[in-house]
Amino acid sequence: MNRRGFLVSTLLGLSSSPLMAKLASDYRFSTSPFTLGIASGDVTDRSAVLWTRLAPEPLKGDGGVESHSIPVQWELALDPEMSRVVRRGEALATPTFAHSVHVELEGLEPGCEYWYRFSVSSHSSRTGRTKTLPDRNSHPDSVRFITASCQNWTHGYFVAYEHMIQDKPDFIIHLGDYFYDTSFGVADFRHHETEKAPVTVDEFRCRHARYKTDKHLQDAHAQIPFFTTIDNHDAIEDMDPEKFAQRAAAYQAWYEHMPVRGYEAAGDNYFDLQRTISLGDLIQISLLDGRQFRDRKEICSNDYPDFGFGNYRERCTAVFDEDRSMLGEEQERWLSENLMQNSSTWNVIASPGPFLPFRYHHDGKELSYIGAWDIYPANRERVAKAIKTAEVGHPLILSGDVHSFWAVDGSLTKDVSERVPVVEFVASSISANWPEELAKPVTDNLPHNPQVQFYDPDKRGYLLHEVNHKEWKTTARAMQDVRDETSPALNLASFLVSKGKPGVKRLY
Repeated sequence: MNRRGFLVSTLLGLSSSPLMAKLASDYRFSTSPFTLGIASGDVTDRSAVLWTRLAPEPLKGDGGVESHSIPVQWELALDPEMSRVVRRGEALATPTFAHSVHVELEGLEPGCEYWYRFSVSSHSSRTGRTKTLPDRNSHPDSVRFITASCQNWTHGYFVAYEHMIQDKPDFIIHLGDYFYDTSFGVADFRHHETEKAPVTVDEFRCRHARYKTDKHLQDAHAQIPFFTTIDNHDAIEDMDPEKFAQRAAAYQAWYEHMPVRGYEAAGDNYFDLQRTISLGDLIQISLLDGRQFRDRKEICSNDYPDFGFGNYRERCTAVFDEDRSMLGEEQERWLSENLMQNSSTWNVIASPGPFLPFRYHHDGKELSYIGAWDIYPANRERVAKAIKTAEVGHPLILSGDVHSFWAVDGSLTKDVSERVPVVEFVASSISANWPEELAKPVTDNLPHNPQVQFYDPDKRGYLLHEVNHKEWKTTARAMQDVRDETSPALNLASFLVSKGKPGVKRLY
């Protein structure tokens, strides 16, 4: 029996499954169904996930595809001309998952470039490129990668991705807020399909599809493997049982539009998001899920609703509860073990939100940002203990969320009890703005926070990391104007961390 016959017979045998819709092996599309592009991600040294979604009418909840299951062919090659095909197969695009396709490839060669494409009916996708990580037992000389976060369709173009492509990174880590639930006050640029925040799975699908039509984002996904995690605008704030149905809808739509694994069944309110990104003995990165299991952030009264939109508040007694967690018990244990068992030169945490402390002095009181680790101090202290206990690897933290560039040396924090001997680099946003109401309190309070070695609230962009066994160089790559689709990029600032030496040095 050939592959097509096996697929058809298997489907017929599983016809009672809720995932199975009528098979349409000869489904015809009048226009290309690959309007949302293609992508790869979740790469390891020997595996990768390839993604696409059939959506000839992308801004419809069903993508303009009838409720049929449609076989999609895929090919993997060693050259961009697709003349040296090493794998080919067929995947099923079902209406249950909005006709998305996730091909989980195993047994690939470490540190190897591959090219891939999809086809269905008479249509073929563009050709994409991906790359596996170095062998986990190897000794790679160097790596370059990018951290990015926070792209709001209504605030600017995603032109930063074109510059990422030019930087030729091995991979991109997207730290969350891949899309925004509302425009947050910007009404004179490009618009969401509606200002109503998505609640249902169809509404989340439409929002994802809107973002996936950005040509810069499509270009980057087609050429660079991504690692991704979720922040509050992607789903919901924290672990709120009253919003679990909405969160399940958000998780499903997120899976349907990302080159990821770890989502088991339609309607699930759980997503396996945490990742260990291992690059031989050079870098270990613990990529965190900072939303799915964290305790509520809204636990202290808001005495200053007009200060930083109410995001900067006094830390009430409840904040210091020993049981409060950003990560949840199981992920905390996983992170601690990862940090302490690390055998690489660099021992890195990638967190959706800022890790190190920052204090705001206002109205004679000391406040903190409720979206960061500052309101989970006991959890942060447990992580800090694991960092200090680790016998191997220079620690670093990479984060996002606050739409501005930061370089922070945790050993310089004023409060001795909250000092952590680690450097943190915070990426600005791809396009989401950082309004004066949020930016100015940071600037005004820099004198109280000597740990902040650099802060720029004005530029959007990303961080480029170039790493070898002796040095870690991070460059803040800033867009001149995100409302210009051809905006140039500039190197705003660059920093150096030397293996085994404390602190961070600014190069320019």
